[in-house]
Amino acid sequence: MSDLPETPDTHNTPSTDSETAEPEKVDALLESREAREKERRAWEEAERQKKIEERKKLEEERLELERRHLYQQLDHLDFSLLSLEDYPTDHELYTARRARNLWFVTLGSALFLLLASIFSLTSAWIGGIVGGIIFVLWLTHGSGMIALFPSLNRYNDLILERKHLKNQWREYVQTLEGQRSFCFRIYPLVEFNARLEARRFRRIAVLSREHHLLGQIKSLKDAAILAEYFKEAQRAYQELLLREKEDALAAAMAPNEDSTEATNSTSEASAESAPANSDLPPASET
Repeated sequence: MSDLPETPDTHNTPSTDSETAEPEKVDALLESREAREKERRAWEEAERQKKIEERKKLEEERLELERRHLYQQLDHLDFSLLSLEDYPTDHELYTARRARNLWFVTLGSALFLLLASIFSLTSAWIGGIVGGIIFVLWLTHGSGMIALFPSLNRYNDLILERKHLKNQWREYVQTLEGQRSFCFRIYPLVEFNARLEARRFRRIAVLSREHHLLGQIKSLKDAAILAEYFKEAQRAYQELLLREKEDALAAAMAPNEDSTEATNSTSEASAESAPANSDLPPASET
């Protein structure tokens, strides 16, 4: 019995192979899980970037639409009010004030002569003439029915008109400017009108961005600069529309030019092949 060969232990070998194979399977599983996790993270990052780009694109489109809406308002501005064309000038006020003083002087002199005529200090015919003058002055008291004579209320009317136009102008600009900084939002039109690069116009854009525009307009000169700013912006908008029409026309003409070039190249190729075919010998009749 001792001389018999020893039989190999077949029961321990499979267990050893399985023990070495299980860590490999676990490692492969972990690697595949990590690869799937990386793919998922990469996909999520790509989707996040895609959503960010989409939101950014939508925001740019929204801003462009708002900007175009603001640009369109330039064609509907009341430039007569913005430039204060009907605003009474200092010369008109001076003339009206002088006319008012003349009216008082004339009325006082006429009353003095009328009283002198009543108390027989002057002739009666002078009193009659003075009475007619007083009647004419009464006609010009309210509305200036006879423009050749000075009117008493002309000066006060001009003062009231000035105040009314100032309030109307301020309300109009405040409504136009609002909380959206209208002057600042339309300043990108400087690309289409180099005159908007002037320092006075840049100052308007900066004040509009900081919501201090109305507080810094304190004179007619400032109001005139603002009206000029809107006019230059309107010219820039017209230039923008003109360039867009030119680009659209060029884009519409581009396919026609390509087809024309293709037709010309085809005709040239056919023309070149025609002489080559003419050199061939005629086919023999069978």
